[in-house]
Amino acid sequence: MFLKQVIPQVIVPASSLVTALVIVAIMALLIQLLGRFVLRRLQQQHTIPIPNKWKIRWTFALIVFVVISFTGGFAVVGMAHQSLWLFTAPEGVIGKSSGPREATFRISSRNRLRNIGLAVVNYSAGSEVPVPTGIFNSTGQPLHSWQTQILPFMDQVELYKKIDLAEPWNSEKNAPHFKTHIPAYTIDSRDSFETNLPDYGVSEYSLNSRVFYPASRLKYDQIPDGIASTIMAGEIVSHLPAWGDPANLRDPALGINRHPQGFGGPWKRKRGANMIFMDGSGRFINENIDPGVLEALSTPDGGEPVGEY
Repeated sequence: MFLKQVIPQVIVPASSLVTALVIVAIMALLIQLLGRFVLRRLQQQHTIPIPNKWKIRWTFALIVFVVISFTGGFAVVGMAHQSLWLFTAPEGVIGKSSGPREATFRISSRNRLRNIGLAVVNYSAGSEVPVPTGIFNSTGQPLHSWQTQILPFMDQVELYKKIDLAEPWNSEKNAPHFKTHIPAYTIDSRDSFETNLPDYGVSEYSLNSRVFYPASRLKYDQIPDGIASTIMAGEIVSHLPAWGDPANLRDPALGINRHPQGFGGPWKRKRGANMIFMDGSGRFINENIDPGVLEALSTPDGGEPVGEY
């Protein structure tokens, strides 16, 4: 079956074929002459029983052996080269961006999203506490992000205690703390980040701006469309913000892998992004999802029918 698929795709230039035939002919002539010479020398020595004549089929057998040996050598070199690539290239088997391990990284990312969702729920627990939308001063200036607010629920209590919530996140006093890399806010499969803030810890997850907009007082029991049908957060891959940036909110309705300020995943074998819903359930959403369905999943109170996705 392999040869049936591959042979029709093979193109053999006429010049290469002629060259190969000439080389094989020369090789056959040299082997034939050498074989006769060796037989004559052995016959002169009378040391062992020797055939009277060097047979053409022996020459053919030697040519086949030489060709197979060279082919096998090239195959071994090719296998070694491909094996090295599979174990070292980013898109190889052991690489992060694709291959069998990509599925593992997708699941890992989804679990991190679930942990973020659980932290958001724990932060919002209680009848008087709204969902985290960031910290603002009395004049409405944004000081801190939602990811800063949930730090105590992400096993980052000590880091949270060092932050002065009364000053902006990137102030001289706070800036050193926000240069901390938090693995729970990034995707394992990424070796490098596309960000304009290289000195700060990066976030590869964002909240749904239609639910967690600034000054929102929305609570979990105030989502008319239902918590199981409303997106909470998802993966992002472009224009990555610092995790302390209060502007880290995005609109899912912009599409998956469609807009630089929208949601998206770094996955190559399965195009789309992990998303988590307000009820804490995680799901991989294909980038080709119907825009109307994505719009319905983005709004907390739009009343649109969700349908199949």
